Amino acid sequence: MRFTMKAVVPVTIGLGLTLTGCGGTQTGDMSGYNSGNGSRSLDNSTVPSATSFGAATLGSKLLPLQNGRQGFVAGFNVSSFTGQPDRELGKSPLLGEAEPGYSSKLVASTMQDMAGVGSNVIRIRLFQKLNGLKLDSGGLVSGLDDAFQKNLSDLLDKAEASKMQVYVCLLDSWSESAIAKNPLTDVNAKNAFLKKAITPLVAKLKGRSSVFAIDLFGEIESQISGKDGNKTDKGISWDQARTFLKSTLDVVKSVDPQRLVSASSGLHETDNVKSGKFSKLGLDFFDVHMFDDKGVLPPARELKLDRPVLIGACGQSSKTSDAELQTKTDMAFLDSAMKQGYAGAILSDFSKNGDSPLNLLDKEGKHRPALAQFQSFVGLINASLPNSGTATVGK
Repeated sequence: MRFTMKAVVPVTIGLGLTLTGCGGTQTGDMSGYNSGNGSRSLDNSTVPSATSFGAATLGSKLLPLQNGRQGFVAGFNVSSFTGQPDRELGKSPLLGEAEPGYSSKLVASTMQDMAGVGSNVIRIRLFQKLNGLKLDSGGLVSGLDDAFQKNLSDLLDKAEASKMQVYVCLLDSWSESAIAKNPLTDVNAKNAFLKKAITPLVAKLKGRSSVFAIDLFGEIESQISGKDGNKTDKGISWDQARTFLKSTLDVVKSVDPQRLVSASSGLHETDNVKSGKFSKLGLDFFDVHMFDDKGVLPPARELKLDRPVLIGACGQSSKTSDAELQTKTDMAFLDSAMKQGYAGAILSDFSKNGDSPLNLLDKEGKHRPALAQFQSFVGLINASLPNSGTATVGK
């Protein structure tokens, strides 16, 4: 697929900001969200209705960032730093002895590039094609690959040096293979995965200020059969999916009670989150993935949820690469997320790999026009914040 580059029309960001510390005196207390003990109504009593900042206007909570203050999340998904997602951080048992493709130098420069345009959070996916996992002879997870642990630690160091945080997605699929039993369908495989992989991983992430949160499973609908799943007759049930998510969350919280945890929903816009399929699991916030060409979001309050809602991945749905469309769509999502009361929006995809129309870099790794508009968006927010504000973006 070729990129069709058109003249880019400047995008006006319709924020109309009149901030008071980015939402007045919104409380920073997230302790109630970590308990998982049923629903909790948000305290909106300290949010002035006159402010035009979306999250404050609609009474939704922001999320804590690296500097300890609450802030609007504005960042990027990174599908791969190297173009080799199946063995980016560690070896994959499905790829034999192929060495990891990790490049510390490339990760450092990419982190600096993203930070340079104002990103405060990036989202990455672990265990793609089971990379980083070791298996025993019975097809059960037996531990974490040594290279995976070393490279992930280096990646988090690079993020910290760039003053960004990493939103860590554990899985977005489980590769069907004769040598690896599926933890979504096999209880022994699930127990091994949680004990031998998730427990030591969370322990290594504990105390890392460069970790924003953990996404238990990216768009788990892709693994679920039915009209509100992958729209086929193949896959697990919602009961199985929720059991897996709850078991994984319980392990994460047992190791690191303070770590923020979510589970992203995709393929169905806000429908599955709104209908309660991700509720009563103990998640600290909800994460919805949205892809269409308009970038328009419903007001967060209409979802009737008791926790913050993050747009964890978004971009155009059109399969044609079009710089003007990409810019308009990405900026519409950011603007809409702010005005409609979401905790932030993470664009897809800070990459030059492949021919995806979502790529924010061209084939040579140069910025596509949307990134200049992203930087302006972040700059406008930061310029509007008083030094004593309770939230910030990108710093």
